[in-house]
Amino acid sequence: MQINQAILHIVDPATATAYYSEQVLDLTEAGIAQYVEQLCLRFMRRDNQNGVLPADNPVLQLSQQTADFIPLSQQLAQRFFDFSLQHSDIVSGDLLVAQFTENEREYLAVLKLNQRQDFIHYLNYDEQAVANQIILNQAVLPAVGQAITEGVVLDQASGQYFLADKVYEIDGEKQPYVANYFLQVTAEPTLTSSVKQVRQAVTTVAEKYNQDPVATTANLKQAVYESLTDTNTLDVDYVSQQVFKENPAAKEEFEQQVTQAQVPRQKADLTHKFETKVSKQKFKLDNGIELIVPVDIYQNRDLIEFVNNPDGTISVLLKNINTIQNKF
Repeated sequence: MQINQAILHIVDPATATAYYSEQVLDLTEAGIAQYVEQLCLRFMRRDNQNGVLPADNPVLQLSQQTADFIPLSQQLAQRFFDFSLQHSDIVSGDLLVAQFTENEREYLAVLKLNQRQDFIHYLNYDEQAVANQIILNQAVLPAVGQAITEGVVLDQASGQYFLADKVYEIDGEKQPYVANYFLQVTAEPTLTSSVKQVRQAVTTVAEKYNQDPVATTANLKQAVYESLTDTNTLDVDYVSQQVFKENPAAKEEFEQQVTQAQVPRQKADLTHKFETKVSKQKFKLDNGIELIVPVDIYQNRDLIEFVNNPDGTISVLLKNINTIQNKF
């Protein structure tokens, strides 16, 4: 990633007044370019909401005027602050606007840096002696490792956006304010949220149709893993077919529930990380034993088998084991 230019517009939290910078940040100053780069890089690697802005979207149109970066950033900041500063519930924060290049594509980042309090040392001179003091700074910027919870990164050519948002009560209704009022889009849920909604729907339907909850959850995880591995996408239709392939009525009700919940039928794993989260089946038995089984092994009856006993108990058979390691 190459940071081409960046600028910071700040807010005085005591007076809720915005101050718009008239100069870009000096990226040659020690640590400044690295700080901005790490904020943008971490933001792009998180599980964001995403989509594509229409060509007439005002933020997209502004973002493409990078030849006039300073006035562009000021207009974006004013658009952001004009709304957020009117609502006292929205946490105060400065606004970092950065233009950067990654993989030969040009992006514009608009990231809200929520201010926090922290103690710093202060060297104070008086007429008699030097007095080293500790004072509370009211406007400390986020650390590099701290997550940016509100902001957007735009692909300036395609209009694709990556969005992080928070919900606040606005006009008596809880709303994601960055999407609704700054970006003016109805953003799709994140991949994590989509998987959660799919899991909830599967659990509800499986319980209603008396499907084995352990087997259903395992089949769900297997289906999600296979979908992400094969296409890098959460394919709801594939999950539905795999989990409820022997129960058409349950499959139909599941599809109705995910449609009602507005879960995207196809949701890409843009971070390429979610596959690892579902790559293992984890079982906790009532006798205290816990098992972690790789998903691609779970269905292999030559290696592991779950047996339903006549007395209602379940036996777990582990087969063809050559060595066992006891890790301390």
